[in-house]
Amino acid sequence: MIRLHAKILILLLPPPPSDFNKLDPIYLSYFVPWNSYSNYIFAKSRGFHDLNNEWDRSMCAENFDQVDSVAYLVHAWMKYPKFGHACATDYAARFVRYGMMSRDEAIEIVRERDHNLDPKAVEDFCRFAGYRESEFWAIIDRFYNRDLFIKDSFGHWVLKNPVWNTK
Repeated sequence: MIRLHAKILILLLPPPPSDFNKLDPIYLSYFVPWNSYSNYIFAKSRGFHDLNNEWDRSMCAENFDQVDSVAYLVHAWMKYPKFGHACATDYAARFVRYGMMSRDEAIEIVRERDHNLDPKAVEDFCRFAGYRESEFWAIIDRFYNRDLFIKDSFGHWVLKNPVWNTK
């Protein structure tokens, strides 16, 4: 077993509050426009491995973000029942801002994907947390925002005013 020296561990502690005013943060985006897709292309050119041909995440508009933890996608998706938008909206909106697609193309991706919670993410989360999937869905059901959603005749939550109906 490797023992870490106390001097190394000191780097994990935050500075004292009196030092905060001495900090002058500089953000890279001051100098280089932030573009997650461009960063992805750059990383891929240096060996980054995305999920092409491995896993088509049914809730996402891309295949390169949050690839290190399947169960984490449950957390990212939880915006959907609470706020009516989730992962597909996040990236579709970015792609519109980056000029990579039109608003209408983005709306179609959102319509097709945003409501989905990927089964692989649910399975991984339930295995980690010790829930049966039926328990998981019963808990999720309680989080739906009734101001935004209504249950259809099949018992599925649907948005009352989806963006594709407001064009």
